[in-house]
Amino acid sequence: MTRAEKNQSLINECISKMSDEDQSVYRPIAEYALELGFTPKPVKTAGGLSDELTFTKSKINRTLMRLRPSFSKPPVNNQIHQAGKAQMRLVFFATPVYSEPFQFGVKHVIEAFGGKYTGCYGCGRCKGDLQGYTYFYPDGKKVFRCGGELIELPPISAAYVDEIKAMMKVQNDFWMKGGASQ
Repeated sequence: MTRAEKNQSLINECISKMSDEDQSVYRPIAEYALELGFTPKPVKTAGGLSDELTFTKSKINRTLMRLRPSFSKPPVNNQIHQAGKAQMRLVFFATPVYSEPFQFGVKHVIEAFGGKYTGCYGCGRCKGDLQGYTYFYPDGKKVFRCGGELIELPPISAAYVDEIKAMMKVQNDFWMKGGASQ
């Protein structure tokens, strides 16, 4: 089996465990990640390999997204997924403006732990300006979230596929132009 066939097989296996509606949303996103040169890898757990996939690019040592086919249990520990729906986590900080579901994801990750995991972690990956998300509250408060971690998104509809693909392209281009340590 070629590498391309193996990658497609991993995606097919993950996507086949999703509802028809989720398949129509996440298949084009996963296949676009492949086009950008990201490799799907099963997530290792204590019990072995899970149904989840991460999409990484070894050339830049970065993970763009993570897909989970579905949750059978209700959300716990501040998660925003819905039982029976696929879950996506994504890095998109290189896109300066994005629509409501992505703003919600950033706000949620800031508030899920009472604002504990905000600011710069000092990991050394940023070159020059900090790389991450800034959420602006209606009262003018501004909170920074490190861009080194994946942002959990609420369930996404097909209406957002093109926006996600554009965000993935911008993020990939940013990293490929040296926006991250290599």
